[in-house]
Amino acid sequence: MIPNKVTGAGNIDATMAYKVKFSKALSSTPKIEAWDNSETFPAVGTTSTTTKEIFTGTAGNGNKPMLAGYIGGLVGAATKPGSNWHPASATAGAANPNLLKGNTNYVMAAVVPGENDELVFNLSLRVPYDATVPSTNSMNALIRIVYNYTGMAPDITLAFNEGTEAVPSWTSFIAGTHGIRFCNAEVVGTDYKLTLPEEGQVYAGSQYVTI
Repeated sequence: MIPNKVTGAGNIDATMAYKVKFSKALSSTPKIEAWDNSETFPAVGTTSTTTKEIFTGTAGNGNKPMLAGYIGGLVGAATKPGSNWHPASATAGAANPNLLKGNTNYVMAAVVPGENDELVFNLSLRVPYDATVPSTNSMNALIRIVYNYTGMAPDITLAFNEGTEAVPSWTSFIAGTHGIRFCNAEVVGTDYKLTLPEEGQVYAGSQYVTI
């Protein structure tokens, strides 16, 4: 599996990082949540939880979720989040952007995608100095896109950007098979990791999709 860098991903003024395409029109605005299930959601016979450290946080970050999300809107009419968009605190329910923790706090689109519409979004990770090292699975999370429809279910296609913000080049990836790695801004060789600071918090400076 080869890690591929995602253009614009993280806490910068960019929205063309990831996109989801719906083959049929939806009936309501979709939302993005994060859970700590290790299986494709919803896994049969499992409980949907947010008990891992990535959601509970540590003393070093005031016990706040570490993941954040932003939905830019539809391709062709998307808006950027502004610089340093990662929220300081979570907003209960829906906000855009927002820290992500199950259905406690999540991000919701402002538009209802029509047939073959493409919705773009960005993700950010901010980790405190006292996070568990090695993390083992305490930082594992599942991103869930929630959508409603009438009639036949739409086909869903996920992609990430390997081009530029202005001229994206989209590469498809498969939910439940391919994953996202949150890394240092500069990755040396095959060291796809995030180095914690001695104090304070650090943002993942780059993201890679393993396909």
